[in-house]
Amino acid sequence: MGVRAWVGGCLVAAVAAAGAAWFTASQEAGTTHAVCGPDLGRDDVVAAQSQALAVVEAVENTRYREDGGSAYLTTRVKTLEALKGEFGDVVHVTQGVKNGGAPGRYATEDPDRYAVLEPGRRYVIAVQSGSTAGGAGTEAWAWYAEPAERGLEGEREHWQEAIATPPETAANRRCEDVDASAG
Repeated sequence: MGVRAWVGGCLVAAVAAAGAAWFTASQEAGTTHAVCGPDLGRDDVVAAQSQALAVVEAVENTRYREDGGSAYLTTRVKTLEALKGEFGDVVHVTQGVKNGGAPGRYATEDPDRYAVLEPGRRYVIAVQSGSTAGGAGTEAWAWYAEPAERGLEGEREHWQEAIATPPETAANRRCEDVDASAG
């Protein structure tokens, strides 16, 4: 009985290995898969999926760091109007950036919906995680930032409407095909 169990186990392992090898070999180079994220072009989606939302004025870029191929910029902002959630008077906000070439200049992949916070300018920011209380040593992760071009009252009215209008479905996302073989 022990020999049969051993032979049977070897056969099962061999079939599984052959199946895995066939599956791996059958995949064509350049296969794609979908990467989905929130539709940042829809303010109702931004409002619904944010922990907190505010109109802020960027005061000072306080820290730039690189970690594992990614870059991050932390900016001290002054809260002009909390639109959703609680905000301290001054909050440190971190966002993902890439070096823009000149010292102290940074860029993002989507400057229209994820602008780099520049001191002296006003923005609407959406925070996805972290602390917006503004306590010492705390920071929040801004996953959305756009220039506040409607003025303070115009931004308040616009975003109050976006907050009050929940998206049609929570699964309403923009997807992009990504080449899985790209390195």
